[in-house]
Amino acid sequence: MSAQSAKDKPIKVLWLTSSYPRSKDDSASVFLRYLAEALADQKVNLHILSPDHPEVQANTQPDGIVCQHFRYFWPLKLQMLAYGSGILPNLRAAPWLFLQVPFFITSMFVNAAWIMVVQRPSLIHAHWIFPQGTVAVLLGKLFRVPVLVTAHGGDAFALRGSLVGAIKRWTINHCAAWTSNTNATADAFGPDLPKPQIIPMGIDYEKFAAGNAKAVLKPNSQQKTILLFVGRLVEKKGVADLIAAVAGLPKNLLDRIELWIIGDGVERERLKTLAVDLKIENKVVFHGRLPNAILPDYYAAADIFIAPSIVDTNGDTEGQGVILLEAMASKIPVISTNTGGIAEVIENRKTGLLVNTKAPEEIKQAIELLVADKELRVSLRIAGQRLAESYDWEKRAVKFVSLYMVTRDGS
Repeated sequence: MSAQSAKDKPIKVLWLTSSYPRSKDDSASVFLRYLAEALADQKVNLHILSPDHPEVQANTQPDGIVCQHFRYFWPLKLQMLAYGSGILPNLRAAPWLFLQVPFFITSMFVNAAWIMVVQRPSLIHAHWIFPQGTVAVLLGKLFRVPVLVTAHGGDAFALRGSLVGAIKRWTINHCAAWTSNTNATADAFGPDLPKPQIIPMGIDYEKFAAGNAKAVLKPNSQQKTILLFVGRLVEKKGVADLIAAVAGLPKNLLDRIELWIIGDGVERERLKTLAVDLKIENKVVFHGRLPNAILPDYYAAADIFIAPSIVDTNGDTEGQGVILLEAMASKIPVISTNTGGIAEVIENRKTGLLVNTKAPEEIKQAIELLVADKELRVSLRIAGQRLAESYDWEKRAVKFVSLYMVTRDGS
């Protein structure tokens, strides 16, 4: 076969991931689904291996994508390690789940090895350095196939113990190439590692730019100033600080405010109790987990988006903040915190407002500023939307396809 014809061959890739949408309405790691679909449009053939879960539903995939879920524990209803709040928060909330970890890793390895034997992909792409990246590198050595690993944030900032840290560094040193969503994520793995290619995760720009506020606004909400948070309700998202900030608003502003919290997780009941304790339970609406397809309507209905992320007690924080880009695409001014990779997405007072972490007073002041300063709101909307458009998945997919070709061909 000539060199030219080899390069023209369709790229056949095995994806390993610890999270992937379990149904067409699921928002769990939905950014991976968007990336997969954009890659399929670029004629990449993907076989995606992700964990099984009681909420997995039969779901027709686009041409070029096969999605397989590996079972790792019995009975099915006890497979609770992945999804929900995420593996690490799930382990902290229910330590007995540590019993499932070896079964999880073993089942992923065995199922992936079988796919390698039957499908013969030309490349393995692992999302998150550990454990997927480590399993992928071992498979790559076994089957003599190049391996690409991608760091998304939680794998960098959390799990920094000496043993796991050494495993993660070994993984990076033994893969063919690796990518990171931000420089902050890459730097968190430590010095003296091969340099990654920085490829931020993207968004479906057109989808979020086309939200319909009227679809979700009730008559009594139309005169309100809607503050919006979207994300998992876990410690590192800092939602407790947001609730405290809203409680601190002056009465004349608080009377006009409604805080919408979309998402679910281990912190939900604690956050509801906090709202009651601060006497603003009638100002906070917990929408729970909503289908991803209708999220653009909620963004469109909001006036200000707030992502008050922090560094949690285990050192985990935000790797990039894709949710901020979704808000920007929806023409909403955003407020977030200067932690992790967020400052690589938001330029303070240019594309959003940045405040310090764990500073409810600063969040409160930022809300007051945006409510009072119409000119600033408009400038942030315009600049934010322009930035969000540059993160459209089609542009991200082109970068990954180029990297796939280089990694596959060893050039």
